[in-house]
Amino acid sequence: MKTRTSFRGPAKFSTERWRILLFAGFSYYFLLYNTLVQSTIYFYGGAGTVTGSNFLLDGGSAKFLVDCGLLQSEHTCEDSNWNPFPFDPKEITALIITHAHIDHVGRVPLLIKRGYTGPIISTEATKAIAGPLLLDSMEILEAEARRCGAEVLYTKEDIARAMEYWDTLPLHEPKALSGGVTLEFLDSGHILGSAMAKFTRGGASVVFTGDLGGGGSPLLPPCEVPTGTQYLVMESVYGDRVRSAQQQRRDALEDIIENNAAHKGTLLIPAFSTERTQDLLFEIRELMVGKRVPSMPVFIDSPLAEKITESFLRYPQYFSPAVRGRVETGENIFAFSEAKFAATLDESRAADAAPAPKIIIAGSGMSQGGRIREHESHVLPDEKSTLLIVGYQAAGSLGRKLVEGAKKVRVGQHEVSVRCKVEAIYAYSAHMDGEQLVDFVNKFHDSLKQVFVVMGEPVASATLTQRLRDYLGVNARAPAAGEKAVIDF
Repeated sequence: MKTRTSFRGPAKFSTERWRILLFAGFSYYFLLYNTLVQSTIYFYGGAGTVTGSNFLLDGGSAKFLVDCGLLQSEHTCEDSNWNPFPFDPKEITALIITHAHIDHVGRVPLLIKRGYTGPIISTEATKAIAGPLLLDSMEILEAEARRCGAEVLYTKEDIARAMEYWDTLPLHEPKALSGGVTLEFLDSGHILGSAMAKFTRGGASVVFTGDLGGGGSPLLPPCEVPTGTQYLVMESVYGDRVRSAQQQRRDALEDIIENNAAHKGTLLIPAFSTERTQDLLFEIRELMVGKRVPSMPVFIDSPLAEKITESFLRYPQYFSPAVRGRVETGENIFAFSEAKFAATLDESRAADAAPAPKIIIAGSGMSQGGRIREHESHVLPDEKSTLLIVGYQAAGSLGRKLVEGAKKVRVGQHEVSVRCKVEAIYAYSAHMDGEQLVDFVNKFHDSLKQVFVVMGEPVASATLTQRLRDYLGVNARAPAAGEKAVIDF
């Protein structure tokens, strides 16, 4: 009779040892999940074009919208500004605003109108500037809507509701958001209160630069460096060009003002109400108070610029240390005897009628609307006068046509001959040029896994992308509008 042998298997684990093993296994998978969790960036606006900044960081359990800007080009009434959002506004967890230019905030009230009820987060200065800027933009959009036969994009009530939802966050102060994500603002040096939005989770970080200042402002500190960043969504407005040295900026302005005085003409400067007008006021004040240029009337023909200038003085903490010190001692860095704000239309017409030589600064910065149009109808045909371009001009805009040498342009309903001198000082630009953008990435490229090049015309974005690959060995690409990218975040 055969004896049966029983197979008992390996020695049994004690209950305590099983607990330890299970705990170790769960801990391993928990750490693995938190390390390898993936998120998706959607490039809804600002990809393949300069304006209309609108990016979505979908972290799975939370969705963060970065900027909600207006698309700007030859006409304010671009069809895409009226299009439905490519996402459900009600599903957005938080809206993060990098700065208060209209191509970054211009559709915020529309987002509210279409159902968004979450927080809007920016720096304090950005919120202060955005309020009057949106009200001014609303009036322009209403006029364009009537011209195009479109519905009104949003109302004062929508703007007021947006301001109610709007929270502020100081630079360098981390804020816990949903889904285990932390938000921190870093100074981008672009305009007052502008910031890079840095999202961190599980040891990984993704930074949306907004627009990056290249040192063109005499008022602001330089852009910070977001060290230790794994993913970067960066602007490329001037990705394919290099501007003149910053130290030549004031000298060039001085020469143009002196030449205008000698010819007894009008120096007309189309300027954005935010930052560029304040930069110019500060520089012209320095030149006139220092007796480096002849004294002449300086008209600032923009009610919006007057409001924004007042906001600048309320937030000196965003200025460079030298300028901040002057403001905190009570100096009004924008006031001088030759300067006068034109609040009413009668005062605007009086600026045109005032004897030359004189300087007129008026909005808008790309000559797309506002009071600059009336002044241009007087100045462009005048051989004694000068039109000075000091900022980026979008493709198709009147300002772009003028800087490219057009001899005849349409101003409003009339065709106007261009006989005045057209000058440009790009060193006042609030954007980094191509060399600066590469140098910016070079300072922390060792930590980068991928760079997404956006907010530039196709040639500018492609040029910067190739330079980042060739010079720094960075994994860079320029996504098209509507594309998405999966990242380990």
